[in-house]
Amino acid sequence: MILSMWFYSTRYGWPFSALFVIGIFVHEIGHVVVAAALRVPVSAPVFIPYFGALILQKKLAKNAWGEALIGIGGPIGGTIAGLIYLGIYAFTGNGLFAAVAYFTFFINLFNMVPMFPLDGGRIVGAVSPYLWLVGMVLLLVGFVTRIITSPLILVIVILTIPQVWTALKRGTADRGFVVTTQTQRVIMGIAYIGLSMFLFVVMAISAYLARESGGMPIRRSRPKPQSVASLQTSPAPYSVVRRSVELEADQPAHARP
Repeated sequence: MILSMWFYSTRYGWPFSALFVIGIFVHEIGHVVVAAALRVPVSAPVFIPYFGALILQKKLAKNAWGEALIGIGGPIGGTIAGLIYLGIYAFTGNGLFAAVAYFTFFINLFNMVPMFPLDGGRIVGAVSPYLWLVGMVLLLVGFVTRIITSPLILVIVILTIPQVWTALKRGTADRGFVVTTQTQRVIMGIAYIGLSMFLFVVMAISAYLARESGGMPIRRSRPKPQSVASLQTSPAPYSVVRRSVELEADQPAHARP
C-alpha cells in the first residue's frame, strides 16, 4: 500500500496519491467485509501500481449469488469513500478532494464492466453469464482505443476464458447444488444497474467540480535538457541586455566604437 502511494506520488504528488490509494483500500475492504459475512476466507488486499489492488479468495462462495455479493461489496465501499471525499470538498472547498472523488468514482465505475477479473463480472454472473460477452467486447474496445493500457488485465482475462466458456455452456454461473433463485437474479440486476448509474452521475459531478476548482492533478514530467545549439541561440535575459546598454552609455564618447 505504501509502495503504491510512493509510486503514484512520483507522478501526481503525495497528497493526491495517498488519498487515492486509501480510496482503493476502502474498496478492497468492502470485499473483505462481505466475504467475512459469508464465511469465505480471503487474503489481505494486494496492491499493484497501475493495476489497483485485489484480494484472493481461498475458496469460492456457495453459488453465483454469493460471488456477486462479494463482488459488489467493493464498488459499494469505493463509492462510500468517494462520497466522503466529495463531502470534504463541500465543507472545505479544496479542489484536491473533488479530484480524488472523481478518480475514485471512475475506478469503481470501470470495475463495473461485466467481465472477469473486474467486479462487474462477478456481479452479473448472478444475473446471466451471457452478459460476460458484453464485458469482453467492452474490454476489447478499451484495449484497441488505448483506454485500457494495463497488460495484466488482459492476461487475467485470457486466463478466465475457460471459466467463462464452461458457464456459458451450462447457462449459469452456479457451480454446485445451491442455485441462485430468480428473485436473487432480479435483485442483483437492479443493484448492478442502479450502482452503475449512480457512479456515473457522481463521477460527472465531481469531474466538473474538480475542473472548476483547479483540483485536477497535473502529471509531473522531467524537464527536457537543452542542446548546446539552443543555448547559444536563445535570447539573453532582459536584465542582461539592460545592463549591457547601461555599461555602454557610461563609456566616454571617444571610447565608443
